[in-house]
Amino acid sequence: MITVDGSQMEGGGQLLRMATTYSCILQKPIHFINIRGKRRNPGLSPQHLATLKAAAKLCSADLRGAGLGSTEIELHPGALKGGIHTIDIGTAGSVSLMLQCLAPMLILNNEPSTLSIRGGTAVKWSPPIPFLQNVVYPALGEMGADINLHLERHGFYPKGGGDVTFDSRPVKALRPFQPDPPSVDKVKGVSICGNLPSHVAERQARAAKKILNGQDLSAEVAVETVQSSSPGSVIVLWAEGVFIGSDSHGDRGKPAEKVGSEAAKSLISQIRTGAHVDRNTGDHLILPCSLADGVSEFRVSELTLHTLSAIEMAKKFTGCNVVVDGKIGKPARVEITGIGHVA
Repeated sequence: MITVDGSQMEGGGQLLRMATTYSCILQKPIHFINIRGKRRNPGLSPQHLATLKAAAKLCSADLRGAGLGSTEIELHPGALKGGIHTIDIGTAGSVSLMLQCLAPMLILNNEPSTLSIRGGTAVKWSPPIPFLQNVVYPALGEMGADINLHLERHGFYPKGGGDVTFDSRPVKALRPFQPDPPSVDKVKGVSICGNLPSHVAERQARAAKKILNGQDLSAEVAVETVQSSSPGSVIVLWAEGVFIGSDSHGDRGKPAEKVGSEAAKSLISQIRTGAHVDRNTGDHLILPCSLADGVSEFRVSELTLHTLSAIEMAKKFTGCNVVVDGKIGKPARVEITGIGHVA
């Protein structure tokens, strides 16, 4: 059994998600202590508990000690299984972060799988669903993942109520991530508002395009006005030719122009680093690269504590060799020699 201390490194839910994913894929029982040990309210929140229970269901695991506020659990995994599954987070908890845990389990599976998940689709401190669709999942596609993600209904804080469908077809092993040299000349994006006047999404898009065009970047930003359980807005931008994206969320008293300009400035600053992937996509790639058959090598726009935490989890569970050339808060080169896991 592998023991993981959830108060190390970034000390949040990412450590639990990654440990759970590795446990279910590699069939290694885990004893997880000090869950979310560095958070203001440590222990399992409703979102983390829902993710843990969903993962346990997908691999017929024996899950012990899991309840709201629990700071210690054991997970004894069984065989992964595909099929059709419905999950309701029950809050505006992030569907994206749930998928960060569950998606690799279903990608490396011998059976096709469909997940229907209800929860938050655009939640602060997590990538919105369009970010996964247009940045993270295309990167995983380069590694051989055969997945589709459909956004059926948008869900904003505080009610959530968004609906997402994730489809995956069997893949025996993943290829290493070896992207082409970065080259960007075009940006795409989507500006969305739910239960708000359409001009909110339009102003977000206009502000973003103005800044991008001022940097000689051609930009196409679609505008969507949708129905949702709670009012909210978000803009997601991504650069073609690399796997770099950015996003910004609307908030009460925050001008739509600021939402659009934040996303555009973030995207520009990350493109200028000459990286292959943005700081958030880098987090998502560590686990699949550690399991891939070969050497993955890429530049990330910013080396974050989350990325370093992901690397520590990868080493702990797989023993993979990782080389990082760069300092935290700066662009960095990451090289991972995967263990060649076969489903």
